[in-house]
Amino acid sequence: MTQSPQHIAQFLDYLQKERRGSDHTIRCYKSDLKQMQRYMLEAYEVEDLTSIESEWIRSWVVELVKAGKSPRTIHRKVSVYRTFVKYARRQGIMITNPAESVVLPKVEKRMPEVVPEHTMNQLFLEEVFATDWKGRRDRSMMALLYETGIRMSELIGLKVGDVNGARKELRVYGKGRKERVLPLLPSTLESIMQHVMDRPVGEDDLFVTDAGSSLYPSFVYRRVNHYLGEVSSLQQCSPHVLRHTFATHLLNRGAELAAVKDLLGHASLSSTQVYTQHTTARLKEFHNASPLNKRATGE
Repeated sequence: MTQSPQHIAQFLDYLQKERRGSDHTIRCYKSDLKQMQRYMLEAYEVEDLTSIESEWIRSWVVELVKAGKSPRTIHRKVSVYRTFVKYARRQGIMITNPAESVVLPKVEKRMPEVVPEHTMNQLFLEEVFATDWKGRRDRSMMALLYETGIRMSELIGLKVGDVNGARKELRVYGKGRKERVLPLLPSTLESIMQHVMDRPVGEDDLFVTDAGSSLYPSFVYRRVNHYLGEVSSLQQCSPHVLRHTFATHLLNRGAELAAVKDLLGHASLSSTQVYTQHTTARLKEFHNASPLNKRATGE
C-alpha cells in the first residue's frame, strides 16, 4: 500500500500549522502534488512521490511543456515538489532529492504591466460599478487591490474583523501568516462598510461570491479582468497587475523603496526593486522629451 497520500497529507498539515500557509497556498500545493502523483501512477505505476526517480521528473516536465504549460508554471510545480522533498528529508522519509538535477525551461524575465494612473482614476470616477451590493463589493475589492497593493490570496482571506473603521486601518495576513496593518482611504472604508451592511449574508468573510460563499481565485480574477478590461487595453488584467500598479505609482510619486517594501509585505528589498524598472523607464521618457534632446535630434 502506498504511503504517498499519507506523506502529502502530513506535509500539507505542516504547511498549515507550522509554516502558517494560507488556505489558497495549501490548495495550490495539494493540486500540484496530486497532479504529479497522477502522472507518476499512469506513466510508471508508482504513486509514492518519495520513491520516484530524477528521470521520471524530467519526463513529467517534458509532458508539461507539450501540454502548453508556461515555464513559470512548470517552475512553480517543480518548486512545490522540492519543498515537499525538503520536508520529507527532515522527517527521515527521504535521503536524496530526485528533483535536484532536473533542468527546467528558462523563464523569460519581463517587466510587469502597469495601469496608467489616469486610467485607474477613470475606473473609480465613471459609473463602471453597479449600485447593488455586488457592485459595491466589486468596487471595494478593486479599491483594496489598487490602494493597498495586497495579494489576491490576502484579499480572499480578509475577515470583517480585519477592518478597523475607527483607525481607518486594515489588518492583513501575508505569507507565513505575517501580520501587517495598512491605512485605508476614507472613500474605500466607506465603500467597504456600505457593502458589509447591504449584503444579504452575515459571513465572517469580508467578501463573498454572488452565492454567498467564500471567494476563490478564479472568481477574483474574473472580476478584476472584467473591470480593467472596461477601461484599458492591457494584455494582462490580473489582480497582480494592480499590485504592480500600486507599487509603481507610489514610487513615481516619490515614496521610499523601504516604505513600499513594508506596504507590500516583502521580506527583502530585492523583491521590491523590480518596480523601480518602471520608474526608470518613466525617467527616460522625461529625458527624451527634454528640449535639449529635441534640439540634438533636430526635432
